[in-house]
Amino acid sequence: MQEPVTLAIITLVLFVASIAAFLVAISKKNMILFYLALLLFFASTGIGLFAGFKFVGKSYGKISRMVNMRTGKEIYASLFDGNPAKCTQVLEALDQVLPKIDVAIYLHFKTCSKEIERILAQHNYKQELISIKQIDKIDRDGLEWFKPENLGDSLFVYQYQKDNSGNGQTLYIF
Repeated sequence: MQEPVTLAIITLVLFVASIAAFLVAISKKNMILFYLALLLFFASTGIGLFAGFKFVGKSYGKISRMVNMRTGKEIYASLFDGNPAKCTQVLEALDQVLPKIDVAIYLHFKTCSKEIERILAQHNYKQELISIKQIDKIDRDGLEWFKPENLGDSLFVYQYQKDNSGNGQTLYIF
């Protein structure tokens, strides 16, 4: 994304130079400066259009990848380093639309104890047994299927913190 930014800066500099040359040409009544101002203006316009096309081209690629949302199985494979085991059934999924902006990926699946052991062995999860009433209220927009109250009276919560920015995983297991 550096190329369009550099081109935009060059465009701005050329445009300001064309305005300055135009003002000097008018004040001094100098046709050579007037033509130079026109040349600078057309150069800034051309480079600006080129920068715009570059920006749109690069943005389109990123946006098209984001619009093609991953399936539940693809999300599972990404989160847990491998395709779902035969005993795993992905029930619901909500992927991030804008990575780094959307706060979470939500995945609801049923699996066997061996697969849970494999997942938990990947990171240093902290385990806690909590009451359903202790689960924080989360924004459930698009998560009509996420109903912890249907999981029973209590459940295990496994949390893994990847970094200080809040990146990590929280698993609710009952």
